Formats: sequence, C-alpha cells, structure tokens
Amino acid sequence: MRLFRVELTRFRSRRAIVLLLVAAALLTGLLAASTVWETRPVSAADQARAQAQADAEAQQPYIQREIARCEKNPARYFGVGSGAPDCAENITPKAEWYLYRSVVSLAQERNDSGIAALLIVSALMIIVGTTFAGADWSSGSMSNQLLFEPRRPKVWLAKGAAVLVGTLVASAVILTAFWLTLYLVAESRGIQTGAQVQEQIRWLVGRGVVLAGLGGLGGYALTMLVRHTVGTLAALFAYVVGGEALIAALPMEGAARWSLSNNVFAWVRDGHRYFDESIRCLPGRQCNQEALLTLGGGATYLGVLLAVVALVSVLLFRRRDIP
Repeated sequence: MRLFRVELTRFRSRRAIVLLLVAAALLTGLLAASTVWETRPVSAADQARAQAQADAEAQQPYIQREIARCEKNPARYFGVGSGAPDCAENITPKAEWYLYRSVVSLAQERNDSGIAALLIVSALMIIVGTTFAGADWSSGSMSNQLLFEPRRPKVWLAKGAAVLVGTLVASAVILTAFWLTLYLVAESRGIQTGAQVQEQIRWLVGRGVVLAGLGGLGGYALTMLVRHTVGTLAALFAYVVGGEALIAALPMEGAARWSLSNNVFAWVRDGHRYFDESIRCLPGRQCNQEALLTLGGGATYLGVLLAVVALVSVLLFRRRDIP
C-alpha cells in the first residue's frame, strides 16, 4: 500500500500528466460549449434576420413565377381540394426556413457529442498511461526505484494501480461534468429528460470511465514492454490504422468482427451494428450485410487484448535487464 501511495503521488506530480488531464477537460468543455451554442434558443435579432431573408427571397422573380404557375393548377401542386391561396401560403419563403438550429436533446447527444467526448477522454488517458511509464524509462529512474523495492512484479502492479485509479477518477470527473452541463442547460430551457434516457446516459458514462481507465492501464503496460513513449504511440498507431486496413483487405468472411473500432463501439454503445462486405449474397438476390457485435463480444475482445499485453509486459519486466 505504501508503494502504491508513492506511485500515486508521482502520478499526480507529473507535469505532462497534469497538462494531458487539463487538455481532456478543455476539449470536452469545448465540445459541451459548442453543443450548447449550436442549440441556443432563437433570439429576437435572429428572428428578425431570418424574416428579412425570407422577405427578400419572396421578392425574387422565380418565386413569383412559381406561384403564378401554381395558381393555374393548384391540384397539381397540393392535391385535390387545394385552391389558389394555398400556392402563396406554401411557396412563399418563411422565416423558419432560415433558422438552422435544433433543440438540445440529451437522447440525441448520447449518440453524438457524448460518444465524441468519451473517445476524446479515452484517447488522452491512453497517452497519460504511456507518459507515466515512459518518463521512468527516459529519465533512467527505473533502476533507482528498483534499488528500494527489488520485487519487480510488485513495482509493476503498484505503478499500474496508480495509473488505473488516476485515469478512472479523472475520466469520471470530466465525463460527469460534461453531461451535468448539458443536463442543466436543457433544464434551464424547459426541456425535460426522461428517466430512461438518464439511465442510459449513466450507463454510457460508466462504460466510458471503464474504457478510459483500462485504456490508460493498457498504455502503461505497453510502454513498460516497449520502454519508450514514442515507440508505444507508434505501435498503437500501427495497430489501429494498419490493423483496420488489414482487416478490411482480408478475404475471409466475418473479418470485421476483429476490428478494434467495431469492438470499442460495441462496448461504448451496448452493441454495435456494422456493415460487413465480406458477407456474400446470392447472385441476383439482396441480403442484409449488417452484422451485430454485442456488448459482451466487445468486452471480451478488449479484455483479452489488455490481459495479453499486461501479462507479456509483467513477464518481460521481471526477466529483462534494467538500464
């Protein structure tokens, strides 16, 4: 426990980690602010501006010609029973046509900005874990630390626990603040959020916090294996980008099941439907080329991936020489 507290203190005191956590908070804050601004209520000035645009457009010759053609045969435009007044009413531009603004909806944001915030935080927590381990290797302090605690697995676990706890707490605070901001804004505008949507958002935040925390632990484990921050980031980039390209090129059916992105979305969204072009259709017949990846399937893929990396990292940390 004492070693864990020491590592947790080291985690909090790293300037690079503090900057990464601040960056995660700022980026999610900007995302929340953008959502709030884009869904702001229409002001009197906005309404007047839209009305002026509608009035100007209504004076255009093509609008008048279209109304005149409609008045000659209203039924052709609006069906049986319509009359000439319907032409001017429905063809003349209106102010609401120029007000491109939606109403804030937490149910919609759950699949839009909520997913974006979760992925931003998770990506930065992976870098946090990578930075924490990489600093010990680049500074050469790892050998000094092992002089005080020679049991290497214990050192590895203490550092990993510090990363896991630190990233879990940070991601929980950031994601909760993001959703609390949107909730309070919706409430202030008189927009109610149903209990079912609130529960779905709580589960989304919970899964996001777990993803971010375990992502940070995975970044740490891989860096303890590679022993270099840049090397870890290069390996992650190659796995994400190269792996996706390789899976897309494989001729075998169901290869997309092993895509990292599909499994991440299956975990985040509680199941994910994706297009799989490897599913063959009979000639001349249509078939459904969508496949469903369940929450359990995504969790198993990500859990096994993390376990393999962590196990190899611990075993090689025990056996390899420390510079």
